Amino acid sequence: MGTSSKAVTAAERNTVPMKQLNFEGNLTTRWQESKHEFRTRFWDEIQHQIRGQVKEMIEDLVQTEFNSLIGAHPYERNHSRKSKRNGSYTRNLETPLGRIEAIQIPRARELDIRFSLFDRWQQVEDSVLESMLQAYLLGRSSSCAQKIIQAFNHSRFSRGFLQRLTHRFEDNLQVWLNRPITTDWPYLFIDGMVVDVKETWLQQWCVLWALGMDEKRNIEVLGFVVLKTESQEGAERLLRDLKGRGLKPPQLIISDDSKAIENAAAMVLPHTPQQGCIFHKVKAAGKHLKNTKNRKSFLRQARDIYSKAKTKRAAIQRLRNFKKRWKKKESEAVTSLQAGFDRTLVYFHFPQDHWSWIRTNNPSERFIEEVRRWTQRFGYFQGRGNLYTALFTFLCYQNPQLVPNLNQTISQKDTILVA
Repeated sequence: MGTSSKAVTAAERNTVPMKQLNFEGNLTTRWQESKHEFRTRFWDEIQHQIRGQVKEMIEDLVQTEFNSLIGAHPYERNHSRKSKRNGSYTRNLETPLGRIEAIQIPRARELDIRFSLFDRWQQVEDSVLESMLQAYLLGRSSSCAQKIIQAFNHSRFSRGFLQRLTHRFEDNLQVWLNRPITTDWPYLFIDGMVVDVKETWLQQWCVLWALGMDEKRNIEVLGFVVLKTESQEGAERLLRDLKGRGLKPPQLIISDDSKAIENAAAMVLPHTPQQGCIFHKVKAAGKHLKNTKNRKSFLRQARDIYSKAKTKRAAIQRLRNFKKRWKKKESEAVTSLQAGFDRTLVYFHFPQDHWSWIRTNNPSERFIEEVRRWTQRFGYFQGRGNLYTALFTFLCYQNPQLVPNLNQTISQKDTILVA
């Protein structure tokens, strides 16, 4: 027993005390941060190496093409040589991989060489173009636009480039606004929308649109005008502009209940009949309802006047029956529906298969809704000029043929983006 006790005592003396583990201090979080930092540095290094290899490939391709264009390799003497080397210069290239700097570009003494790899003029990627326009057309500074461009992982474009880009759109806008109208449009839709514009303070301005529709339901934007308010004078200006550019009197003008548009059309195109939008007519009458419980049945029966009538006489008879049914309950709403009722029945004089197109303002409403969704991304516009140019950019995105020739906008001094 005594010997065993001494052995245990000796073992205990030789045992090193175990250190207590400390799980405090967010060691797990620190490990996650370290792993993220390592991954970031790893991929940054990979991207750096890839850009370096791309740079070498670009320089090799440029040298090969340069040798072919001048007809000789370095230090080679032959009779087919077209020019001599004249050193080199450096340029930067913006690519989806990032900015590649200091690319060596050889010079020729007597030849002005343009390399096929990156032409002198190139088109900017759509996302970058849109971001520049969005910042610049809002009336902000060029530096603000450049910050947005950097958010796309692209380098700085010169301020002169942003100004030339905007001026190019402005020039094309003037060409588009003054273009002749050579097509006959039997149906002309006129409608307006409200846009926020900031001059001294934030205001709501009106953009009045004119759309032409043919008998196959093809639609084209014929023009637009920016007004501080929807006035008869402004509507007349739009119509006189269309007429001056060659628009022949249409067979029918379709608009909502706007008296300004109605009077302007009567002044400029007095012999053209006008169709009032039946949807706006019914909706306007519904605003005069006293009892909200009557709303659903009142509006449904008011719509049936148009949808179930096959002739103008039948529609008038349905209105009489509707009046008898609702006059005592909702006299103000019935009076509103009766006012100008004949103006909403003009579509009966046209082919029946066209009725659903021309008795409402739906074609222009759908177009304006697209414009409204697009303009809401900007918030507001800084002045009339920027609003005109911004609306034209929307038309350019709808119709690529209107887009300015950016090959005449981006010069060799600007950073070039290749897809």
